[in-house]
Amino acid sequence: MRAFTTWLFQIQTTDEDDLRRGRTNIIVSLVMIILAILAIPISFLAENNPTSGITIISVGIIAYTVSIAVTKAGRVNIGGLILISFVTLPILTPIVAQTSPTSPFTSPFYLILSTLVAGLTLRPILTWAVLIINLVGLFVAWNIAGINLFADALGTSLGAAAIFLQIGTALFTFVGGQITATALHEARQRREEARQIAGQLATLNATLEAQVAQRTAALQQALYELEQRAAEQARLLAENEQQRQAIRELSVPVLPIRETTLVMPLVGALDTARLADMQQQALEQIARTNARDLFIDVTGVPVIDTQVAKGLIQVVEAARLMGTRVTLVGIRPEVAQTLVTLGIDLRSIRTFSTLQAALGEGRK
Repeated sequence: MRAFTTWLFQIQTTDEDDLRRGRTNIIVSLVMIILAILAIPISFLAENNPTSGITIISVGIIAYTVSIAVTKAGRVNIGGLILISFVTLPILTPIVAQTSPTSPFTSPFYLILSTLVAGLTLRPILTWAVLIINLVGLFVAWNIAGINLFADALGTSLGAAAIFLQIGTALFTFVGGQITATALHEARQRREEARQIAGQLATLNATLEAQVAQRTAALQQALYELEQRAAEQARLLAENEQQRQAIRELSVPVLPIRETTLVMPLVGALDTARLADMQQQALEQIARTNARDLFIDVTGVPVIDTQVAKGLIQVVEAARLMGTRVTLVGIRPEVAQTLVTLGIDLRSIRTFSTLQAALGEGRK
């Protein structure tokens, strides 16, 4: 049943207004077919000769079926006109046939049904075409039936009322249909604008996602490069530290000349950092070799001031605590004069003028 309903209301058009009116046309045609089928037994009971009534009903059923087929093919307005024509025809037939004394005066009022159906199934502008068809058909039916509406006051009043009722119905139907069509058109425009905005937002979202992906990739690449640089910097710092350590060791070398004797030749000015390195190197080598004698050669030191003298004394005292005797060699005359002038007491330190003399004394 659902598949049949889907097929029945499937119309070959993409216009939403045509789809709405086409489905209404199909529904009204189905209702008219059902009413026509129900009218068949009534025709047999109400008329002595029901042949003409059965013929009209059969033609109407065929016309309504054709209206459905034409509407499904996408010709919605044509299908609606076919439907309305066979709504109007059964109303005008009693006027021509004169089936009752009141038919010429009562049947025209039922023509508003075709106008109302036109408002549901046709474009608003075609409501006026249906009105014209109704009026022309009405006057033709009155002419065929030989009815003179202006013969008496009652006929004139009823005829005028029927005509004005149809005109009024067409007017209100047209206005209502025009308002509905305008509202639907505006709704379609709003929906199309919303669809365009949604498309723009989707495009913008895709662009933003692409930009975010690019920025993320760029940031990841930058982070990777930064990590590489940090690793390279750490390696360079380690190498630099190793080089500085090597330089410190070379700037204050401690050389073993015998199994228990070490010599530390000093060259260049001695600042606080070099004095600390000198003390560290001397004590580390003493601890490593268990040396009994340490000869500090200051021949290459241009100046020995109070700070340098204090640093040398600290090395001597620390080495003495470790069981090592420290001998200071290579004090030049100008350095000795400076030490005397400064009042620096080096009597606690063994001194020799040259390393050769100190080593010769050590052998004795």
